[in-house]
Amino acid sequence: MTEPPEERPKYSVPAVLNQMGSLAAQIAGLSLALILGAVFGGQWLDKLLGTGHAILIALVVAIGPLSLFLTFRLAMRAVQNLPPPPVSSAKKQSDEKED
Repeated sequence: MTEPPEERPKYSVPAVLNQMGSLAAQIAGLSLALILGAVFGGQWLDKLLGTGHAILIALVVAIGPLSLFLTFRLAMRAVQNLPPPPVSSAKKQSDEKED
């Protein structure tokens, strides 16, 4: 006879989706704030110092790697906050047989 397929442990779907949505909103908000800050801050500094568009371009280029790094840090923090998956019933039964 064939054995039923092993059940995979499942996360609580609403909790994980809620956390993923929250992470997406944080990343989008952070990226938007960084880009707008670079553009308007660069324009203001260029006007103040009379440097054409040099500071604006430098800030916008510098935001790319910074945004990527901060996105990585936010994602790693979200992964650390995930609850561990529950132990499946098949795994529990095999552990009990070993004892």
